[in-house]
Amino acid sequence: MENVINRQLFLTEERRKTFKKWPFNDKNKCNARNMAEAGFYSVATGEDDADAAKCFLCGKELDGWEASDDPWEEHKSHAAKCAFVQLGKKEDDLLLSEYLSVVKQYMINEIKQMAEESKNKLDEKSKFIRRRCLSKK
Repeated sequence: MENVINRQLFLTEERRKTFKKWPFNDKNKCNARNMAEAGFYSVATGEDDADAAKCFLCGKELDGWEASDDPWEEHKSHAAKCAFVQLGKKEDDLLLSEYLSVVKQYMINEIKQMAEESKNKLDEKSKFIRRRCLSKK
Protein backbone atom coordinates (compact mmCIF):
# COMPACT_ATOMS: atom_id res chain seq x y z
CA MET A 1 0.00 0.00 0.00
CA GLU A 2 1.68 3.13 -1.21
CA ASN A 3 -0.10 5.65 1.05
CA VAL A 4 0.20 3.83 4.36
CA ILE A 5 2.25 6.02 6.65
CA ASN A 6 5.58 4.83 8.01
CA ARG A 7 5.09 4.09 11.71
CA GLN A 8 8.51 5.58 12.49
CA LEU A 9 6.96 8.98 11.76
CA PHE A 10 5.30 8.77 15.19
CA LEU A 11 8.63 9.98 16.51
CA THR A 12 9.55 13.66 16.27
CA GLU A 13 13.18 12.87 15.47
CA GLU A 14 12.20 10.63 12.55
CA ARG A 15 9.91 13.36 11.17
CA ARG A 16 12.68 15.93 11.56
CA LYS A 17 15.05 13.78 9.48
CA THR A 18 12.69 14.09 6.49
CA PHE A 19 13.34 17.85 6.22
CA LYS A 20 16.62 17.43 4.32
CA LYS A 21 16.16 20.43 2.02
CA TRP A 22 13.80 22.51 4.14
CA PRO A 23 14.05 26.15 3.03
CA PHE A 24 14.11 27.58 6.59
CA ASN A 25 16.86 27.34 9.17
CA ASP A 26 16.87 27.20 12.98
CA LYS A 27 16.68 31.00 13.24
CA ASN A 28 13.21 30.88 11.66
CA LYS A 29 10.06 29.95 13.54
CA CYS A 30 9.18 27.59 10.70
CA ASN A 31 12.26 25.41 11.11
CA ALA A 32 12.51 21.64 10.72
CA ARG A 33 12.43 20.95 14.47
CA ASN A 34 9.25 23.00 15.01
CA MET A 35 7.63 21.41 11.97
CA ALA A 36 8.38 17.93 13.28
CA GLU A 37 7.18 18.79 16.79
CA ALA A 38 3.89 20.00 15.30
CA GLY A 39 3.42 16.59 13.64
CA PHE A 40 4.69 17.37 10.14
CA TYR A 41 7.14 15.52 7.94
CA SER A 42 8.47 16.66 4.58
CA VAL A 43 6.83 15.34 1.41
CA ALA A 44 8.90 17.52 -0.93
CA THR A 45 9.73 15.93 -4.26
CA GLY A 46 11.75 18.76 -5.80
CA GLU A 47 12.40 22.48 -5.87
CA ASP A 48 8.82 23.33 -6.85
CA ASP A 49 7.43 21.93 -3.61
CA ALA A 50 10.44 22.21 -1.28
CA ASP A 51 8.17 23.35 1.54
CA ALA A 52 5.48 20.67 1.23
CA ALA A 53 4.76 18.95 4.55
CA LYS A 54 2.17 16.50 5.79
CA CYS A 55 0.85 15.54 9.23
CA PHE A 56 1.78 11.99 10.22
CA LEU A 57 -1.63 11.50 11.84
CA CYS A 58 -4.38 13.38 10.03
CA GLY A 59 -2.66 13.46 6.64
CA LYS A 60 -3.20 17.20 6.12
CA GLU A 61 -0.69 18.43 3.57
CA LEU A 62 0.38 22.07 3.48
CA ASP A 63 2.81 24.13 1.45
CA GLY A 64 3.48 27.80 0.94
CA TRP A 65 5.15 28.11 4.34
CA GLU A 66 6.83 31.36 5.35
CA ALA A 67 9.80 31.73 7.68
CA SER A 68 7.66 33.36 10.40
CA ASP A 69 4.84 30.77 10.31
CA ASP A 70 4.14 28.89 13.53
CA PRO A 71 3.73 25.22 12.54
CA TRP A 72 1.39 24.46 15.48
CA GLU A 73 -0.86 27.41 14.62
CA GLU A 74 -0.93 26.54 10.93
CA HIS A 75 -1.71 22.91 11.71
CA LYS A 76 -4.48 24.00 14.07
CA SER A 77 -5.99 26.46 11.58
CA HIS A 78 -6.04 23.93 8.73
CA ALA A 79 -6.80 20.71 10.64
CA ALA A 80 -8.46 21.59 13.94
CA LYS A 81 -9.93 18.08 14.26
CA CYS A 82 -6.54 16.37 14.10
CA ALA A 83 -6.12 14.34 17.30
CA PHE A 84 -2.48 15.43 17.57
CA VAL A 85 -3.42 19.12 17.27
CA GLN A 86 -6.16 18.72 19.85
CA LEU A 87 -3.64 17.41 22.36
CA GLY A 88 -1.45 20.44 21.61
CA LYS A 89 1.67 18.89 23.15
CA LYS A 90 5.08 17.90 21.96
CA GLU A 91 5.74 14.18 21.83
CA ASP A 92 7.94 14.28 24.96
CA ASP A 93 5.16 15.95 26.96
CA LEU A 94 2.46 13.41 26.19
CA LEU A 95 1.13 11.21 28.96
CA LEU A 96 0.98 7.51 28.17
CA SER A 97 -2.82 7.67 27.79
CA GLU A 98 -2.47 10.60 25.36
CA TYR A 99 0.20 8.81 23.34
CA LEU A 100 -2.02 5.73 23.16
CA SER A 101 -4.93 7.87 21.94
CA VAL A 102 -2.68 9.10 19.11
CA VAL A 103 -1.74 5.50 18.28
CA LYS A 104 -5.41 4.52 18.30
CA GLN A 105 -6.33 7.37 15.96
CA TYR A 106 -3.45 6.47 13.67
CA MET A 107 -4.69 2.89 13.48
CA ILE A 108 -8.24 4.04 12.74
CA ASN A 109 -6.95 6.34 9.98
CA GLU A 110 -4.76 3.60 8.53
CA ILE A 111 -7.65 1.09 8.46
CA LYS A 112 -9.94 3.66 6.83
CA GLN A 113 -7.30 4.37 4.21
CA MET A 114 -6.75 0.69 3.50
CA ALA A 115 -10.51 0.13 3.24
CA GLU A 116 -10.85 3.06 0.83
CA GLU A 117 -8.02 1.75 -1.34
CA SER A 118 -9.55 -1.75 -1.36
CA LYS A 119 -12.96 -0.33 -2.26
CA ASN A 120 -11.46 1.64 -5.14
CA LYS A 121 -9.67 -1.45 -6.47
CA LEU A 122 -12.86 -3.48 -6.20
CA ASP A 123 -14.84 -0.75 -7.98
CA GLU A 124 -12.33 -0.69 -10.84
CA LYS A 125 -12.37 -4.47 -11.12
CA SER A 126 -16.20 -4.45 -11.13
CA LYS A 127 -16.30 -1.84 -13.89
CA PHE A 128 -13.84 -3.87 -15.94
CA ILE A 129 -15.86 -7.07 -15.54
CA ARG A 130 -19.11 -5.26 -16.33
CA ARG A 131 -17.65 -3.77 -19.52
CA ARG A 132 -16.36 -7.18 -20.53
CA CYS A 133 -19.75 -8.78 -19.91
CA LEU A 134 -21.57 -6.05 -21.83
CA SER A 135 -19.22 -6.33 -24.78
CA LYS A 136 -19.97 -10.06 -25.12
CA LYS A 137 -23.69 -9.45 -25.62
